[in-house]
Formats: sequence, structure tokens, C-alpha cells
Amino acid sequence: MAGEFYTRVSDVALCQRCPALLAYMLHKGEKSAWRVGIRGNGHAYGSMFHKNIARVFFEAASDRGNPLHFRIASSIPGGSESLGALVRERIFLPFMEESSGRLETGQVMAMARGVDVWVRAMSDFFAGIPSLMRWPEGNMHTVFIPPEQKLQGSYGLPDGGRLIVTGCYDALMFNPDRAEARIFEFKGYMKSDIAVPLSQSLVYSWLIWKNTGVIPSVEIIYLDSAGREPDIFAPETVKAMIRSGLPGLFSSAYGVISRGRFPEILRDEKLCSACKFRMTCRDDWGNN
Repeated sequence: MAGEFYTRVSDVALCQRCPALLAYMLHKGEKSAWRVGIRGNGHAYGSMFHKNIARVFFEAASDRGNPLHFRIASSIPGGSESLGALVRERIFLPFMEESSGRLETGQVMAMARGVDVWVRAMSDFFAGIPSLMRWPEGNMHTVFIPPEQKLQGSYGLPDGGRLIVTGCYDALMFNPDRAEARIFEFKGYMKSDIAVPLSQSLVYSWLIWKNTGVIPSVEIIYLDSAGREPDIFAPETVKAMIRSGLPGLFSSAYGVISRGRFPEILRDEKLCSACKFRMTCRDDWGNN
């Protein structure tokens, strides 16, 4: 019988990589299943960058009472050079000093590259908001959204089942002049299959669409890829991918979470060759 089940955005994204991996994590306690298929040298982590750099910035930018709020406002008209100097001086370097001895050289370099790429990306977005450039102090509250806000959306399946999806995005900005929005996702691993990080961002985009009526553009910043520019997906592309990709993904995730059917085992040569479950998955999940 169809029912209602809750899940997280990250679980749906794992299901996109392979439904069997989600089944291993949820039903066999294999918490490291999310690592399968992710390449990276370990020198940078998206969660570290988000928690200690981006979140600090967005908390200050969205809160008039924060000591950094008006410093950020005054740096925006100067473009990426002045904004980058502020982020490095007031956020990045203090974190480096606080973390002295705990971070490897590669981690520091990766996070420094991430700051430069991210600041340039934000400055490009700001350039499309004339009202912000004219009067940052008065418009910042409409542009910067507090980070890590929990969103929830409900998806109904054809058989009457319902999947309730929850998650907290990394960073979100709005362009009030054009009624546009952009999600930033910070990834601490190298780009392999674009579907891996993008699936998570698409679900966040769907949640924002459900909650605000606005489909955001998506910008994915890779901290572990020297010289690599972000991947940017326009709202019309995001909308098309949501409509074409999410119904099947939600249905697959629902089947795994509800135990309504054996998970589909994706036969991807590269993923399977890197999977620690490759010798047992067909026996574990019904030889399908």
C-alpha cells in the first residue's frame, strides 16, 4: 500500500548515482555509501568551505546587526577586487589563523582558490542588480538570503504514494530587479560525472520553486579543481532538467525508502569498478 515517507535531498542525490547505494545506506547501515564514485584528493571539503567561509559571509550579509554587514555593503560596488579583499581579510585569514596546524597545505590552497572563484561569481551576479550597485545598504536584505534555511516539498507519485523531501541549501541569492535567484553549491571533490552534484542542486531548485515560485539558476563551485571555472545552469535549463529528471528519480527513491521494490542496480562500468559493494550487490538486492 502506498504511504508517505520523508527523505533528505542528499539521499535523493545518492539514489541518482545508484539506487542500490541508497539502499545500502538506509537498510544495511553502510554510512560510507555516499563516497562511492566520488573522486578527489581529500585536500578540500565543501562542508568546511561552506561552514567557515561562505556561511559566515552570508550570515553577515543578511543581518543588519552583524558587524560585517556594512563592510560588505561598501565593498560590493568595487567589484570582485574589493569584495575579495574583504572576504580574505575578515573571513578567510582569521579562519586560517584559527585552524593553524590542522589544515594541510593543499587544503589551504584549495580553499583560497575557492574564495577567488566564488567572489568572482558573486560579483558577476551583483552586476545584474542595478539597484544593489546604486545603494547596497538599502538592498542587501532583498539579495542575500540567510544560509542553511530548511526547505520542504511534497511530491505525489502516480500510485498515491508521497515523498516529503527536506534539505538546507548552501547559499542562495535573489535578484529583485529581475525576479531571479541563484543557488551556490560548494563541492570538495573533483568534477567527475556532472549528474552527481547537479542532481542535489536540482532538488534544491525544485524546493525553491515549490516554496517561492522562482526557478533559480545553479552555480557549482569545485574546490578541488585548480583553474576550473564554475558550472552554471540557467533557469530555463534547470526547469527542463527538473521536469525531465526528477519524476523518475523521486519514484526510484520512493521505492528504495519504502522498500516497495528492490532497488535498480545501475550497471555503470566506472562506478561499479570503484564500488566496494560490487561483489555482493546483485545477491543483496535480488539479482535484478
